[in-house]
Amino acid sequence: MNLNLSWDLFILVFFGVIVAYSFIIGRNQTLKVITGTYVAILCSDALGNLFAKYFVSSNQFLKLLSLFSIGDADQAVAFFKVFILIALVVIIAVRGTFDYDADDERPMPMRMGMNLILGVMSAGLMMSAMLIFVSGGSLIIDTALANNPLSEIYNTSRFVRIMVDYANFWFFIPGLSLVFVSIFSKK
Repeated sequence: MNLNLSWDLFILVFFGVIVAYSFIIGRNQTLKVITGTYVAILCSDALGNLFAKYFVSSNQFLKLLSLFSIGDADQAVAFFKVFILIALVVIIAVRGTFDYDADDERPMPMRMGMNLILGVMSAGLMMSAMLIFVSGGSLIIDTALANNPLSEIYNTSRFVRIMVDYANFWFFIPGLSLVFVSIFSKK
Protein backbone atom coordinates (compact mmCIF):
# COMPACT_ATOMS: atom_id res chain seq x y z
CA MET A 1 0.00 0.00 0.00
CA ASN A 2 1.43 3.34 -1.06
CA LEU A 3 0.16 6.15 1.18
CA ASN A 4 0.62 9.66 -0.18
CA LEU A 5 0.61 12.23 2.61
CA SER A 6 -1.02 15.49 1.63
CA TRP A 7 -2.78 18.50 3.06
CA ASP A 8 -6.10 16.98 2.05
CA LEU A 9 -5.34 13.92 4.15
CA PHE A 10 -4.23 16.11 7.06
CA ILE A 11 -7.48 18.10 6.94
CA LEU A 12 -9.61 14.95 6.70
CA VAL A 13 -7.81 13.39 9.68
CA PHE A 14 -8.15 16.65 11.65
CA PHE A 15 -11.89 16.75 10.97
CA GLY A 16 -12.20 13.07 11.86
CA VAL A 17 -10.42 13.52 15.18
CA ILE A 18 -12.44 16.60 16.15
CA VAL A 19 -15.76 14.98 15.17
CA ALA A 20 -14.88 11.80 17.09
CA TYR A 21 -13.87 13.92 20.08
CA SER A 22 -17.20 15.76 19.82
CA PHE A 23 -19.07 12.47 20.08
CA ILE A 24 -16.98 11.50 23.09
CA ILE A 25 -17.51 14.72 25.03
CA GLY A 26 -21.12 15.33 23.97
CA ARG A 27 -23.10 18.31 22.80
CA ASN A 28 -22.68 20.58 25.83
CA GLN A 29 -18.91 20.23 25.88
CA THR A 30 -18.72 20.67 22.09
CA LEU A 31 -20.64 23.93 22.44
CA LYS A 32 -18.13 24.90 25.11
CA VAL A 33 -15.26 24.07 22.72
CA ILE A 34 -16.82 26.19 19.96
CA THR A 35 -17.24 29.15 22.31
CA GLY A 36 -13.73 28.64 23.65
CA THR A 37 -12.40 28.52 20.09
CA TYR A 38 -13.87 31.93 19.32
CA VAL A 39 -12.26 33.38 22.45
CA ALA A 40 -8.97 31.60 21.67
CA ILE A 41 -8.94 32.87 18.07
CA LEU A 42 -9.26 36.48 19.17
CA CYS A 43 -6.74 36.11 22.00
CA SER A 44 -4.16 34.27 19.92
CA ASP A 45 -4.49 36.72 17.03
CA ALA A 46 -4.10 39.73 19.33
CA LEU A 47 -1.22 38.14 21.27
CA GLY A 48 0.47 37.15 18.00
CA ASN A 49 0.14 40.68 16.66
CA LEU A 50 1.64 42.09 19.88
CA PHE A 51 4.37 39.45 19.67
CA ALA A 52 5.13 40.54 16.10
CA LYS A 53 5.13 44.23 17.01
CA TYR A 54 7.31 44.10 20.12
CA PHE A 55 9.50 40.99 19.97
CA VAL A 56 10.11 39.95 16.38
CA SER A 57 12.14 43.01 15.47
CA SER A 58 14.57 42.67 18.38
CA ASN A 59 18.09 41.38 17.73
CA GLN A 60 17.91 38.94 20.65
CA PHE A 61 14.78 37.34 19.24
CA LEU A 62 16.33 37.00 15.78
CA LYS A 63 19.33 35.26 17.35
CA LEU A 64 16.97 32.92 19.20
CA LEU A 65 15.22 32.10 15.92
CA SER A 66 18.48 31.13 14.29
CA LEU A 67 19.33 28.92 17.28
CA PHE A 68 16.13 26.89 16.93
CA SER A 69 16.06 26.93 13.12
CA ILE A 70 12.47 28.16 13.14
CA GLY A 71 12.97 30.23 10.00
CA ASP A 72 12.10 33.84 9.56
CA ALA A 73 10.10 36.15 11.81
CA ASP A 74 6.84 35.62 9.89
CA GLN A 75 7.03 31.87 10.49
CA ALA A 76 7.70 32.48 14.18
CA VAL A 77 4.61 34.70 14.46
CA ALA A 78 2.45 32.11 12.64
CA PHE A 79 3.80 29.33 14.89
CA PHE A 80 3.17 31.47 17.98
CA LYS A 81 -0.45 32.20 16.97
CA VAL A 82 -1.25 28.57 16.21
CA PHE A 83 0.43 27.39 19.43
CA ILE A 84 -1.50 29.93 21.53
CA LEU A 85 -4.75 29.02 19.73
CA ILE A 86 -4.37 25.32 20.48
CA ALA A 87 -3.25 25.92 24.06
CA LEU A 88 -6.18 28.24 24.82
CA VAL A 89 -8.76 25.93 23.23
CA VAL A 90 -7.48 23.05 25.36
CA ILE A 91 -7.40 25.14 28.55
CA ILE A 92 -10.91 26.51 27.99
CA ALA A 93 -12.31 23.09 27.06
CA VAL A 94 -10.80 21.43 30.11
CA ARG A 95 -10.90 24.17 32.73
CA GLY A 96 -13.44 26.70 31.38
CA THR A 97 -15.83 27.89 34.07
CA PHE A 98 -18.91 28.19 31.90
CA ASP A 99 -21.31 25.40 31.05
CA TYR A 100 -24.03 24.69 28.54
CA ASP A 101 -27.23 22.86 29.33
CA ALA A 102 -28.57 22.00 25.86
CA ASP A 103 -29.47 18.38 26.46
CA ASP A 104 -32.96 17.39 25.52
CA GLU A 105 -35.13 14.34 25.04
CA ARG A 106 -35.10 14.24 21.24
CA PRO A 107 -34.62 10.89 19.50
CA MET A 108 -31.10 9.43 19.51
CA PRO A 109 -30.53 9.82 15.73
CA MET A 110 -31.38 13.54 15.98
CA ARG A 111 -29.01 14.04 18.90
CA MET A 112 -26.25 12.12 17.09
CA GLY A 113 -26.84 14.23 13.97
CA MET A 114 -26.57 17.41 16.04
CA ASN A 115 -23.29 16.20 17.57
CA LEU A 116 -21.96 15.42 14.09
CA ILE A 117 -22.88 18.87 12.79
CA LEU A 118 -21.41 20.63 15.83
CA GLY A 119 -18.21 18.56 15.51
CA VAL A 120 -17.81 19.49 11.84
CA MET A 121 -18.41 23.16 12.65
CA SER A 122 -15.90 23.03 15.49
CA ALA A 123 -13.25 21.45 13.28
CA GLY A 124 -13.92 23.90 10.45
CA LEU A 125 -13.64 26.87 12.78
CA MET A 126 -10.31 25.68 14.19
CA MET A 127 -8.85 24.70 10.81
CA SER A 128 -9.86 27.98 9.15
CA ALA A 129 -8.25 29.98 11.94
CA MET A 130 -5.05 27.95 11.78
CA LEU A 131 -4.83 28.34 7.99
CA ILE A 132 -5.33 32.10 8.25
CA PHE A 133 -2.63 32.33 10.91
CA VAL A 134 -0.21 30.12 8.96
CA SER A 135 -0.76 32.27 5.87
CA GLY A 136 0.39 35.30 7.86
CA GLY A 137 -3.08 36.78 8.05
CA SER A 138 -4.91 38.32 10.94
CA LEU A 139 -8.58 38.55 11.81
CA ILE A 140 -8.08 41.75 13.79
CA ILE A 141 -5.73 43.71 11.54
CA ASP A 142 -6.23 44.00 7.80
CA THR A 143 -3.10 42.45 6.34
CA ALA A 144 -2.10 42.32 2.71
CA LEU A 145 -0.50 38.96 2.08
CA ALA A 146 2.22 39.29 -0.50
CA ASN A 147 4.13 36.04 -1.02
CA ASN A 148 1.50 34.09 0.85
CA PRO A 149 3.11 30.86 2.11
CA LEU A 150 -0.14 28.97 1.50
CA SER A 151 -0.37 29.83 -2.21
CA GLU A 152 1.36 26.63 -3.36
CA ILE A 153 -0.63 24.48 -0.95
CA TYR A 154 -3.81 26.34 -1.92
CA ASN A 155 -3.24 25.49 -5.58
CA THR A 156 -2.67 21.78 -4.93
CA SER A 157 -5.16 20.99 -2.16
CA ARG A 158 -8.89 20.98 -2.74
CA PHE A 159 -9.67 20.99 0.99
CA VAL A 160 -7.33 23.91 1.74
CA ARG A 161 -9.14 25.86 -0.99
CA ILE A 162 -12.49 25.01 0.63
CA MET A 163 -11.24 26.07 4.08
CA VAL A 164 -9.75 29.36 2.81
CA ASP A 165 -12.40 30.31 0.23
CA TYR A 166 -15.25 29.69 2.66
CA ALA A 167 -13.49 30.91 5.82
CA ASN A 168 -16.23 33.46 6.50
CA PHE A 169 -18.80 30.66 6.54
CA TRP A 170 -16.61 28.55 8.85
CA PHE A 171 -16.43 31.55 11.20
CA PHE A 172 -20.06 32.61 11.32
CA ILE A 173 -21.95 29.29 11.14
CA PRO A 174 -20.75 27.90 14.53
CA GLY A 175 -21.67 31.18 16.23
CA LEU A 176 -25.06 31.17 14.57
CA SER A 177 -25.54 27.57 15.68
CA LEU A 178 -24.97 28.64 19.30
CA VAL A 179 -27.84 31.09 18.91
CA PHE A 180 -30.13 28.47 17.35
CA VAL A 181 -29.30 25.88 20.00
CA SER A 182 -30.15 28.46 22.66
CA ILE A 183 -33.44 29.38 21.00
CA PHE A 184 -34.60 25.86 20.21
CA SER A 185 -33.39 24.11 23.35
CA LYS A 186 -36.30 22.40 25.04
CA LYS A 187 -35.32 23.56 28.52
